[in-house]
Amino acid sequence: MAIAREVLAIVIERIGAPTLYGGDAVGPVVRWRDEKRTVLLKCRAQSLQLSVRATAELEAWEASEFAIDERSDPASYYSKIPYLWQLYRGGDSPPLRFPAVATAPDWRWLEESIKALLRAWWEQLPAQIGEDGAEFSVVPWSRWGNALSTLSVRCSEAEGVMLSVYGGVSGATSEEVMEARGWQDHMVGWWQSDFYELGADGAAPAARMGVEELRLRGVRSPADLRVVDVRCEGGGLLVLPGLAIRDRCLSGM
Repeated sequence: MAIAREVLAIVIERIGAPTLYGGDAVGPVVRWRDEKRTVLLKCRAQSLQLSVRATAELEAWEASEFAIDERSDPASYYSKIPYLWQLYRGGDSPPLRFPAVATAPDWRWLEESIKALLRAWWEQLPAQIGEDGAEFSVVPWSRWGNALSTLSVRCSEAEGVMLSVYGGVSGATSEEVMEARGWQDHMVGWWQSDFYELGADGAAPAARMGVEELRLRGVRSPADLRVVDVRCEGGGLLVLPGLAIRDRCLSGM
């Protein structure tokens, strides 16, 4: 995505900072938006597209694309929605509401959702926001604020994709059990595992490991989860419309 970084810098020099950074499963989707028009920059592996769209028509179409067709499977669905993440860092006319995917109906849908988002972050964050990292945490609703129930997910240019959980299993073999689950480092009560060396391909094992850890900790279904502490270093409003976990900030709850 080096070309995306270069082109984005050129466009920003000409027309200013974008209203919304972001991207879908294919590449960055950056927009300069006002109430009437949206300038849309789409970056793909072999092409770049800069277009001007009527804002109302564009956003109405995008909202309709978040609906799940009964014939959809999770991999194809999350690969086709208009955007997985968006970041507002100031500028004119941000949307007042964001459409969002529905809560995952089962663990397979949740795993595919997390995988799509992490792969997009790995490939797109450096090109758009440089060294700033993005992160979120997942907690069971019934245990809100309990660190023992928290799965933290982070992605940055320097560290790649990283998962963290607090605590582990009790007993003399606790370290062996956690290491067998895939956790690598243990410090001050937290277990961490990174997938940096796998690059974008680390999204799949990270999503699988995160979902499995939630299930091992007694979460019954994705409907029992909430996403909290969604943030980006350097500030701004970060929203995750493609993450199939309930978030009070999004309209698709």
